[in-house]
Amino acid sequence: MSAGACPILVDMRGLVLMLVAGCGGSRELTCAQLADPTNCWANAATAAAACLTSRATPAKLSADRTTCTWDDGSKVVFDAPLPADTIDLDHLTFAASGAGCSWHFTDTFHNDMLLTVNGKTEESTLHPDHTFELACDDGSSYTADFDLLFTCAAPAAPPTDGFSIDTTGVTFTLDAVNLSRPLFTCN
Repeated sequence: MSAGACPILVDMRGLVLMLVAGCGGSRELTCAQLADPTNCWANAATAAAACLTSRATPAKLSADRTTCTWDDGSKVVFDAPLPADTIDLDHLTFAASGAGCSWHFTDTFHNDMLLTVNGKTEESTLHPDHTFELACDDGSSYTADFDLLFTCAAPAAPPTDGFSIDTTGVTFTLDAVNLSRPLFTCN
């Protein structure tokens, strides 16, 4: 990983949520680092996507809204049932598994998120002083004023909603801007 590699953005439920990580020492977070396709978060998201080899097709959401399952046996298991409305979503925690791999994601909705892939945990935190901190598993971190993240042009700009409701039921989609399609979708 190069010293200039750093984070990328994710949106999970209609609110912009940053799930990012940095590498190479403590420094200021920039738009260029957010757009870097080889940053630590991009690498974690790519590994997470590779774990779900059938992700190009939507998984089947269980009737109790706790599990998304693909025909090949890959699955995502939520710690609590997905609600029928994003307003009722107070946290998001799930484990994903595929053939010989697994990863885990937690968003406390208290300005702290964790993504663990291949035993490495990336963390993002929005502090009360409006400073956004990105921490990489290698111990490096990056900070910026949170508003900076909204001035960045694509592909570093925040993506669209990740959790959506339609008239026929619940569709859940997890996006990562460095990937050409969602990490997964289930309905």
